Amino acid sequence: MSNPAIIILFNLICGTTALMYGVNLMGEGLEKNNTKMIKKILTKFTSNVWKAFITGTLVTALVQSSTAITVMTVGFVNAGLMLLPQAIGIIYGANIGTTITAQLMSFNLTDIAFPALVIGFTIAGFSKKKTVKNAGLAIMGFSFMFIGLRVLNSSVPYIKESKEVYNFFRIYGQNIYIGLFIGMLTTMLVHSSSATVGLTIVLFNSQLISFESAIGLTLGDNIGTCITAQLASLQANIAAKRTAWAHTLYNIIGVFIALIFLYPFTRIVEYITLALGQDETHLIANTHTIFNILSAILFLPITKYYVKFIVKIIPEPLSPYMDKIKVTKYPD
Repeated sequence: MSNPAIIILFNLICGTTALMYGVNLMGEGLEKNNTKMIKKILTKFTSNVWKAFITGTLVTALVQSSTAITVMTVGFVNAGLMLLPQAIGIIYGANIGTTITAQLMSFNLTDIAFPALVIGFTIAGFSKKKTVKNAGLAIMGFSFMFIGLRVLNSSVPYIKESKEVYNFFRIYGQNIYIGLFIGMLTTMLVHSSSATVGLTIVLFNSQLISFESAIGLTLGDNIGTCITAQLASLQANIAAKRTAWAHTLYNIIGVFIALIFLYPFTRIVEYITLALGQDETHLIANTHTIFNILSAILFLPITKYYVKFIVKIIPEPLSPYMDKIKVTKYPD
């Protein structure tokens, strides 16, 4: 297999598959070990928006899957166990909590990937206790994630060797709007913002794309990840649909604001990265985290009005039986 293009394509498919599998397996293992506790926490410690925000952040950081938490939240709203303001608070927090995976991927941990895989496989394969077995699966997921990054990194020399592929990145890898579109579309297809952020980290750290394009990819990831909540709400009631749209519009508005204030936003990311004593390899993970923190800071004080906005643009369905439909009253 001496053709660089074939090697690049092979590594891209294998690396991305391993990365996606690792992210999903790690999240699945952590989620299975904590499902009962998560459901209890989400219904018990979300009495107001601020509590819901903190709870959403901590719970998502624990299971490393904003998709699972968001879908669970849509389900709670659909079942009448949670109101829209509480659900929105959880969504704010879930967007921040899931960025821990990106932060992990920004560290060079590929050397421990294979030892971690052996340890995780041994624990998952030989343990009879479910909690221990799930912990082993989570470790395996962690290792597959870094094996995927290692395979993707191995393509970089071949990309630079191939004039056609390298010129493609040189021409199209410098535009933030192309990055935004690709990031959004890719995340919609793979249903994992963490996987596409991981790919972005590899491309940027290899100097194949500019920082602006990498920001575009990262911002697009945040929009693309909303597709799962939308799918979960298709057969749900109006309250669940509002929750899904609250998630989607929250990310779209946040991205739109970030694009308007792109220069100060990039300077903030660079300043915080420098202040933390980190180098450029952490810029993309920090972009992902800082964007979601700033979005939450912006929306938390105006959640009351955001709820009213969502209710207004997604009204109760018109029906001759409207008098039989229970209309949810949201607190001011």
